[in-house]
Amino acid sequence: MLAIPRLDLPNGCEKEDTWRMTVTAIAAVLGGKRTLRRSVTTSAELQLITREGLPVATLPMLAEELAVERTKLAQVVGISERTLSRRLGGQARLSAEESDRTVRLARMFAMTADVLGSSKKASLWLKAKNRALDGQRPLDLLDTDTGARTVETVLGRIAYGLYS
Repeated sequence: MLAIPRLDLPNGCEKEDTWRMTVTAIAAVLGGKRTLRRSVTTSAELQLITREGLPVATLPMLAEELAVERTKLAQVVGISERTLSRRLGGQARLSAEESDRTVRLARMFAMTADVLGSSKKASLWLKAKNRALDGQRPLDLLDTDTGARTVETVLGRIAYGLYS
């Protein structure tokens, strides 16, 4: 698993610095400079690469980080397994919409790893049924923005020590 930068705020850091660390963590989850084929350190760069379409190679990297089957990841991103296999063979790019969902998933994984303290714990938590989510697995909710926000709320409660 890749080392995901922690999002702890040293004294004197501004919110912009926090977002920059978050962008760095998202890029790391997506395979970093090697997979993305460029350095991504700002929100503008992340937006640009998302709109252009991420390299399809980011999906196997993300599946490995999450320790999930490629088919499950394809389902969350909204792409069929057959289409994914075909694109992987041709080194294609994801569409802007697929890239946006992939970035959302990477962001949620980075956030979960930060809150729980490790990538391994994050992977396990995202795949486990959660009472705070009415018995659903957090990973199953990340196919929509509303679901992702619900998971973010639960993570926020955990981060601040509230029962979830």
